[in-house]
Amino acid sequence: MPESRIPTVTTDRLTLRAFTPADREAYAALRADPDVVRYLPGGEALVPFAAEIADSRIKSFRDGWARGYGVWAVEETATGAFVGQAGLASLERSSEVEVLYALGRSFWGRGYAREAATAALRFGFETVGLDRIVAFVVPENTASARVLEAVGLRSIGDTDYNGFTVRGFRIEAEDWQARGQA
Repeated sequence: MPESRIPTVTTDRLTLRAFTPADREAYAALRADPDVVRYLPGGEALVPFAAEIADSRIKSFRDGWARGYGVWAVEETATGAFVGQAGLASLERSSEVEVLYALGRSFWGRGYAREAATAALRFGFETVGLDRIVAFVVPENTASARVLEAVGLRSIGDTDYNGFTVRGFRIEAEDWQARGQA
């Protein structure tokens, strides 16, 4: 999808914008960090292929916006530094929409994941008009589970997804509105 058709969202400290080919190097570095990818699909086994994955994911992120929502590149507004990715994605073989994020290690612990996830949820409920948004994390990823709970998602227990045990979370549009996020 053309970059001009992908909306930009700003928060207090972040800009969520379309991925561009210029993000390749920074995104490949993110995907090459074993600490960042250990809980992502494929995890550390894919680190040697970070550059190829960056090319593929940037293209799929841009193409995904044809649905009216997708994954943004996240940058720190004050510095323009590439922080990572955040947004909404359709789950394979499902009608569910997932909120997701992955941030560079140097940006951990600043509340950026929470800020980016909140922006993605707001966009999904208020702009797109989604009824429900879900998320899945491996049970060991307690930091991500805390972020999801902090932005209003509730745990729905463990399940199997593509051969992996994952902890599911969800939030309904009415729950979002009740939190006073709207």
